[in-house]
Amino acid sequence: MAHCSAQEWVDFARETMNVERANAMQAHLDQACEQCTKNAAAWRRIMQFATQEMNYCPPESCVRVVKASFGMRKIGLSHNPKVEIASLLTDSMYQPTPAGIRGSFATARQLLYKAGDVCIDLHIRPKPGSEAVVLVGQLLDSVKPPKALSNIPIALVHGGNPVERTKTNDFGEFDFGFEKPEDIHLAVGLENRTLVVPIPN
Repeated sequence: MAHCSAQEWVDFARETMNVERANAMQAHLDQACEQCTKNAAAWRRIMQFATQEMNYCPPESCVRVVKASFGMRKIGLSHNPKVEIASLLTDSMYQPTPAGIRGSFATARQLLYKAGDVCIDLHIRPKPGSEAVVLVGQLLDSVKPPKALSNIPIALVHGGNPVERTKTNDFGEFDFGFEKPEDIHLAVGLENRTLVVPIPN
C-alpha cells in the first residue's frame, strides 16, 4: 500500500472515513511504515489537543482583560496602536492588617500596577452614603521617581466602552467616580502605547 495523504490521516484520526479504508490504513500501520506511523501519531496528538481545548474555559477575569484590551484600540488615547496590560504588583486586600485591628473592616483598597517604567498607584474607596466608588490614582516614572507624568489622557472604561475621560494633573494624579464596580478598566494613553489597567471587582 502506498503512503497515505495528510487529508486521509486527518480523517483517520477523526474517525470520519469509511470502515474499509480505515482498516486498510490500520493494516498499513501494522506493517511498521515509519513515515505513516509518524503522520498518524501527529494527527492523533492534534485531535487529542483539540478535544481538550474544547473543554478549557479561561478565567472570567482574563476574558474581561483581553476584551478590554481590544476595546482600547477604538478609544484613541494614543497615536500608537500598541496595547499593553499592566501587571498588578500589590493589592492591600491580600496584605495582613496590623495586630490589634484585625477585626476592623477595611473601607479602602490600595493597588499598585506596573507596565515598563510606569507605575500606577490606585486608591479605591466607597463613596459615603451611596453605592458609588471613588478611584484616586497617580502615574509615576519608576526610573525617575520625582518626575510626574502630567497631562496624560486617561479613560474610565466599562464593558469596553469609555465612560469618562480626564488628564493627569501636574503631579500625575487623577480621579474618577463610578456607580458599578464590575468590569471596570482604566486606559492610559502614553506616547508609545495605551496601557490597560484592570480594576478588580
